[in-house]
Amino acid sequence: MIQHCWKRYWLIALLAFSSHGALAETAHWQQPSFIEQSFLTIALGSEYNTAARVIHKWRKPVRVYVTHQVGDQALHESLLSQHIAHLKKITQHDIALTDRADQANVRVFFTQESRLIPLLKKYTGASTVKNERGSVCIASFRRNAQSEIVEARIFIPVDRARRHAKLLACIVEEITQVLGLPRDDDAVYPSIFNDKSTDTLLTGLDDLLLRILYTPAIKPGMNEAQVKPKVRAAIQSLQQKGMITNAALRVRSEGELYQLF
Repeated sequence: MIQHCWKRYWLIALLAFSSHGALAETAHWQQPSFIEQSFLTIALGSEYNTAARVIHKWRKPVRVYVTHQVGDQALHESLLSQHIAHLKKITQHDIALTDRADQANVRVFFTQESRLIPLLKKYTGASTVKNERGSVCIASFRRNAQSEIVEARIFIPVDRARRHAKLLACIVEEITQVLGLPRDDDAVYPSIFNDKSTDTLLTGLDDLLLRILYTPAIKPGMNEAQVKPKVRAAIQSLQQKGMITNAALRVRSEGELYQLF
């Protein structure tokens, strides 16, 4: 009887110690408050603060058409298709490549630096051109009156991107941002939405931000006050399912691009 009590005591002590250790190992980006603030920072507004601070996301299926103006076409399309497959798995939104330009609502241009300005003028206008300097690659999206994203354009000058060792990063970041996470911020890390980050591929935090954005309860046009309780509910649901704890492992195991490293 005494021996049984001692075993029970040590079991309780061991569980308490293990729980404390688990809490100590929880990364900062797995804290609900950090996830919430990161989402509000990245999802609301735009990279150049020109859009209303509301949620923008796709309602219709996303169809991506690629224009190749440089070599290595098979490589570029393979990298893009692998990332699109990962985004579809995370968001559960219908995203796919198409070989018909007339069916596309997202156009991706693999081009040269010398051809970038004419392309920007033709497809996006002067407002994008003025923000070109200092950017390795550029993306923009168009939204309707309901703040639904209806069209996007992505421009990757391959020679410039390779010169900065950013080709893969351009593919991953730009197609991800046009899903409705348009901003970058140094306070959000580890993340591709951080200009100072060394992350080339989606992180566990990025996975969570995408899942939150494409939670059905979060609607295009919601402002910060409207979306906050929805974000907290989405985070709580992810937490209950254990999806925050295993986010880093999941994003690596599900992302085909991770198999390249």
